Amino acid sequence: MNINYMITVFPILLSKIPVSLFVFLLSELLSLILASLMAYIRIKRILLLEQICSVFVSFARSVPGIIHIFIIYYGVPAIFSVFAIDFANFNKIVSAVISLVLYQGATVSEILRPVYLSIPKGQYEAGVSMGLSVWQVNRRIIIPQMLPIALPSLGNASVDLMKYTSLLFLIGLTDIMGQADNLVSNSYGIYQLEVYVLVALIYWFFSVIIGNIVRILEKISSNYLLN
Repeated sequence: MNINYMITVFPILLSKIPVSLFVFLLSELLSLILASLMAYIRIKRILLLEQICSVFVSFARSVPGIIHIFIIYYGVPAIFSVFAIDFANFNKIVSAVISLVLYQGATVSEILRPVYLSIPKGQYEAGVSMGLSVWQVNRRIIIPQMLPIALPSLGNASVDLMKYTSLLFLIGLTDIMGQADNLVSNSYGIYQLEVYVLVALIYWFFSVIIGNIVRILEKISSNYLLN
């Protein structure tokens, strides 16, 4: 293994971290919103929407993440072309975020829904009987109890999402993995082991960071319940 080469190209890989982080953070935020909405629809059994969400969640969780990426990247321009709208230059970051949000949203919704249902219904009714609004009951009683239960699974889902961003180079997005692919090609595959070891270390680093953040949030949420 050529350590000197690894030292040389490491800053080049690091320069693409902002791209990967931007896609990850935006996808994480939007997928949480989508997941919460779908979980709410299914919990409240809203007619027709519940069936649509159930079918979507089943499909999204059963199909590999790379298929989502390809369907959005190649499918959206094809759909709009039917209406004579040119999406041939569909932005790679936009398609990446949409595909990851759909995939992650389906996964996270199936984390939130059973956790919400695990909270005794009597606590909700007690909050309402005390004059609290639906939002106040959820914010002050239900959600604080949900967090310690849901956070470990949400943390695992976040790590998975970070890893899934490594697939985006397949649609030409020059993120960490995309830059790694360029380096391997430029060296004619001679230093591919060195490059991929560096990429592994970068993703490992971010996975550890996510894990530590989740543990801190678990501790905060547990202390909140105790107080």
